[in-house]
Amino acid sequence: MKIAFFGTPLFAREILELLSSSHQIVAVITQPDRPFGRKQELKASEVKEYALTQNYPIYQPQSLDDTLLNELCTLGAEVFVVVAFGQFFPSSYLQARLCLNIHASLLPSMRGASPLQEMILQDERKFGVSVMKMDEGMDSGEIMALSYLQSPHNLSLEVLSHSLAHLGGKVLLKTLSLLPSIKGMKQIHCDATYCKKIKKEEGCVDFSSGKVIINKLLAFSSWPSVFLENGLKITQAEFIPSKRSERVGEIVEIDESGVEVACLDGVLKVYEVQPPSKQKMKASDYIRGKRAKKGEIFC
Repeated sequence: MKIAFFGTPLFAREILELLSSSHQIVAVITQPDRPFGRKQELKASEVKEYALTQNYPIYQPQSLDDTLLNELCTLGAEVFVVVAFGQFFPSSYLQARLCLNIHASLLPSMRGASPLQEMILQDERKFGVSVMKMDEGMDSGEIMALSYLQSPHNLSLEVLSHSLAHLGGKVLLKTLSLLPSIKGMKQIHCDATYCKKIKKEEGCVDFSSGKVIINKLLAFSSWPSVFLENGLKITQAEFIPSKRSERVGEIVEIDESGVEVACLDGVLKVYEVQPPSKQKMKASDYIRGKRAKKGEIFC
């Protein structure tokens, strides 16, 4: 089939790579290049970087308009495939062609912008993808296909994203091959749950729950990271569930490998931290530099 592909991050790129092995990509539409890093140099999206290697026609509109729609129709696009594109999809596009969205959750659960992170934060053990026929609502269209995988504990965002992108690509290919015979399944909207766009302040933690800190380390590894109120980033840690009598945040033990900190639900062993505007360092070296001792509050 002739496909116009809409997508931006690495998750979308991996699906595009699988899709392009079996179908003709007539156009790739992705977000405009964005300033990145301290120097604020323009950086292309993951999808654009792959499209450049394949010489696909690339479009980077600030918003989708009818001029672009007419161009895509002229190129012969039969289906619009949308994966984490990041822009509002106008009704004119939905009416012009079949629009299929690959969403990283088992809909109607976790509609919205951050399902991958939300699954990790909620400590899910069953991760899935949905192929959905888009409508004008947010992730509310008819479901064309579902698939899921079981996962071990402590799955990072990077690993989960790669696994679900591979699964999503396979399900999308199967869906496209069976399109004439598939009847969409309406979602039960009253069962829907939602996840919002992640804000930087969500990375701020205290030591009330070591399990929450670990889940945030897994979910927020790329952004916004995990940090205390004083700006100290926690970059590597391990949670040991147990009943504790110490104060929340109290240093339980210090050794060469790390610093054990009391939480309400157990002990968080912190291996590595990063002070503001400094390099990462061993947590034990940081504590010694602060001259903090066992029995004091970690900060």
